[in-house]
Amino acid sequence: MKFLPYFAFLLSTLAIAQPNTDVYLLDLERTDSTFTVSNLETISKSDGYDNQPAFLDNDRLLYAGSENGQTEIQLYNISENTLHRVNATTLGGEYSPMPYPNRDKITAVRLDTTGLQRLYAYDYANLGFGDYKMLLSELEIAYYAFYDENTVVASILSGGQLDLVIADIKRDEATLYAENAGRSIHNVPESPMVSYTIVNEEKNHDVYVVDVKKPEETYFVSQLPTGIQDHTWLDANTLLLGSGSKLYTYSLFGPEKWVQVADLSAHNIKDITRIAVSPDGKHLAFAAEPSKPSPGDIVDAHIAPFNEGKLDEFANAFAKDVVVNRFPGNLMYIGRAKLKENYNRFFKNNNSWNVEVRDRIIWNDYVIDEEIAFVNGNQNRQVTIYKTQNERIQSMTFIGNKRAEDPLPAVNALVNAYNNRDIDAFAAVFSEDVQMYEYPNELQLKGKAALYNEVTPLFQNTPNLNYTVTKRMVLGPTVVDEVRFTTNEGQRTIIAIYELRDGKIWEVTFLR
Repeated sequence: MKFLPYFAFLLSTLAIAQPNTDVYLLDLERTDSTFTVSNLETISKSDGYDNQPAFLDNDRLLYAGSENGQTEIQLYNISENTLHRVNATTLGGEYSPMPYPNRDKITAVRLDTTGLQRLYAYDYANLGFGDYKMLLSELEIAYYAFYDENTVVASILSGGQLDLVIADIKRDEATLYAENAGRSIHNVPESPMVSYTIVNEEKNHDVYVVDVKKPEETYFVSQLPTGIQDHTWLDANTLLLGSGSKLYTYSLFGPEKWVQVADLSAHNIKDITRIAVSPDGKHLAFAAEPSKPSPGDIVDAHIAPFNEGKLDEFANAFAKDVVVNRFPGNLMYIGRAKLKENYNRFFKNNNSWNVEVRDRIIWNDYVIDEEIAFVNGNQNRQVTIYKTQNERIQSMTFIGNKRAEDPLPAVNALVNAYNNRDIDAFAAVFSEDVQMYEYPNELQLKGKAALYNEVTPLFQNTPNLNYTVTKRMVLGPTVVDEVRFTTNEGQRTIIAIYELRDGKIWEVTFLR
């Protein structure tokens, strides 16, 4: 059956808003009983849609990558760690690049601004200026794989779904093979077979294989896990896919189930989709969304390396210009280099050390940890305030443990007076020269008289005033409270750090 009609879609599956994905590369080692991945790195260099990896050979990787607001064919050289655009820029975008078998060219789907979506061949001898030629003039190709240099198995746009065709490039014609197909089409290694997916009645994707020269013979292989659309082949008998941040394999001669072989969650990625294996099986590439680590994850990244004495890994959790203080803002030193110097000396001068987090408050970009530190068998409690940003610890402030009388009576009296709107009882818990700061040491108020002037209107004009402690740490004369308070403007959450002296609050530091 020859396809002549032009499928007039205003929006294609490639034009829909794309996720913010990156292309990742890692080393792969396999034996009959092991699957080992290592040296994961991000090779895409731009924000936006970087996806659809395919190996040109064992040392070069193609992918569709964002550049100046549109998608182009990118070529990454693994051994040289270089990245180049292949094609000359056009008004359209290029997708699904892959090698053109037995041709010194690359192919890709071009989506023009007019809505035209066609398969092209590109010259890559002159990177960045590659000439191009349309291969199939009538087909709205979405995804494809080559059977040989003249035969393409492709999913095409058809009436709101994808249909699978077998296309002849020389004749510029195609035959419908299956309806309601998926996007994942691959050559089976060391085999004349091509695999494709069909959407089943449960809306999941089934994998089939077919010898294109004998299209009447097709074989069911496996159903992909629920929600998964992509697969590839490690060898003629083993499928591979990504789900979430994990990799799974399926052996045609195994237990008929998908088996987890790698967990990449520690690399802050999620939603692995398109996946490719180098011809020699030594490299693996995939697309995934970067998963920004939480403030807690950022802080946790330095704890295990510290306990294990791994200086470089420990220091890498901190920004290059990290600021290290003693509370509230007494500078100890600045910079990752100085931090490494200090901790290298610490590791050399002590026999054993370990830190454990006993309690934690996370507030915006701040992490406040109550920690138990053991050094040479001696135990000490401390509270550390970490400010996180750009996936690193930007500052680290230590609150030391000092001997002191119980600070809680004064702080609890403050909370009760606040909720009762009793200005005299409230002021009574403060010293005459009380000082209030915005963290770390920006003075906001000084003296009890100024405190009266600040708080009295609030107490008088806020009938629903409420101050609730949601979490608390007590360390010597210091109380760290996570506070939710209600005023006429609504609820807010802040961190209040109280320093006591002689039973009175003489210093308050707010993070807000």
